[in-house]
Amino acid sequence: MRVKELADLAETTVRTVRYYHHVGLLPVPPSGAGVREYDLFHLARLLRIRWLAESGLPLAAIAEVLTEPGTPAPRNAADELRQALASVDARIAQLELQRGELVRLLDSAQLGRRLTPLSERAADLYDRVAALMSSEGARRAVEAERSVMVFLAVHGLLPSSLDDLLTDLDAADDADTVRLFDDFAALAEVSEADVDALIERLLATSRSMIDRHADAVARFVADLPRGVAGAAVWATVRRLGRLAFPHPAQQRFLDLFTAALLADPRISTAFEAARR
Repeated sequence: MRVKELADLAETTVRTVRYYHHVGLLPVPPSGAGVREYDLFHLARLLRIRWLAESGLPLAAIAEVLTEPGTPAPRNAADELRQALASVDARIAQLELQRGELVRLLDSAQLGRRLTPLSERAADLYDRVAALMSSEGARRAVEAERSVMVFLAVHGLLPSSLDDLLTDLDAADDADTVRLFDDFAALAEVSEADVDALIERLLATSRSMIDRHADAVARFVADLPRGVAGAAVWATVRRLGRLAFPHPAQQRFLDLFTAALLADPRISTAFEAARR
């Protein structure tokens, strides 16, 4: 039979048959008058290759385990099959995660909600805060912070305890949040003589909010990724912060705020635990 008939019987393509020739899985038949003729041996071997491939074995593993008819599997076949099974299990786990996310997105769409990687509570907070801002600069700062949070959410770096922290927020926090973003945006516009006083006011407002929610903040920090992954998260947050807020005065506040946060024993203990 010709290669097209062979491919049709095996429910594959001529290109696939030729690729199997190329990688050494399927012997190349002799040619007569410039035409290759395939026989039932080639068809049977091609079907076994397709069967193993559709079972989840990569071609490199098929080359290791495929034997001649009537001969037992090679000694390393079990190891190759275990590796293939582990790969399939990993793909199934990923598909289950994707399915869960699609279910969440479908629920949101059916309820007329936004489609966002942020939790509904976090998305609502940013919507509410953005609407409260009194200046365009403050609104841009809110949206820049939201973008950083979206980055972290997409990479699975926002623990569920963030929602617990957001649940604690009340009307007093809304007022302080407006004040924070207004003052933070103003840092890019005020004279150098006024920067220090404005930074001190920002730090005081930040401390007031942390004091009200110290336990929830500590739980959130403790739930952040640990070890090398945790260090990478903090490095990424700092990098994104510099991209979002490049003005030197804003950078100075962020550095001072981070230092003040780590100096708070309630927070630093949780932070050290998160780094281990």
